[in-house]
Amino acid sequence: RSLATYNSLTDKHLVGYFSNARIRRHLQKSGLISRSGRIIPEKEYRLNAMRKDHQRYVQQCLADAIFRKVLDMEHHHQLEIKRKLEYSVRKEGMQKIKTSLFLDLVLQRRKFLFFQVEQFRESLEDVIPMHSPHPPLGPRNHNELSPLVAGERAGRSRWRAPGLGVGYGGGHSPHQHRTKEPAPSK
Repeated sequence: RSLATYNSLTDKHLVGYFSNARIRRHLQKSGLISRSGRIIPEKEYRLNAMRKDHQRYVQQCLADAIFRKVLDMEHHHQLEIKRKLEYSVRKEGMQKIKTSLFLDLVLQRRKFLFFQVEQFRESLEDVIPMHSPHPPLGPRNHNELSPLVAGERAGRSRWRAPGLGVGYGGGHSPHQHRTKEPAPSK
C-alpha cells in the first residue's frame, strides 16, 4: 500500500493498541470512531468536523450577543440610577429652597399680622378710651385722666390679658395694685 492511502485504524498490527479503553475514548472524542467502534469514513469525519466548527461559531456569536446585551442593559441601568440620583439631588435642592421660601413667607406673614394687630389696636385706642379695670394709682391731672392713662396715650398701650396678669405692650402687673379704694369725686 501507499503511504497516502494508509489508515492506522485498519492496520491489523495495531488492533491491540486501539483496543485499549483509554485510546478508544480518545478516538471517540475526536470523532474518528463511533460508540459501537465503527471507523468513521474521511468524508463523514470532515462533515462532522465542519458541523462542530459551525456550532462553536454560532455558540460564540450567541455568547458575544448576550455579553453585549448584558453590557447594554447594565449601561442603561447605570444611566437610570444616575438620572434618579440627579433628580433626587434637584428635588432635595428644590425642597431646601421651598423650605427656605416657606420660612420666609411665615416670617413675613407673622410681621404682617403683627403690623395689622398694632394698627387695629391703635385704631381702637383712638376710638375707645382706655379704661383700666383697676382704679388709678395717682390723682387726676388737668385733663381729668390718671397720669398712667395720660402717659399711655402718649406712649405704648398697657393692654393686659384678663385674669392672666400678662401685660401686652408693657402693661402693669396686678401685684403692683393696692387694695381697691373708691375713686375720688369732683
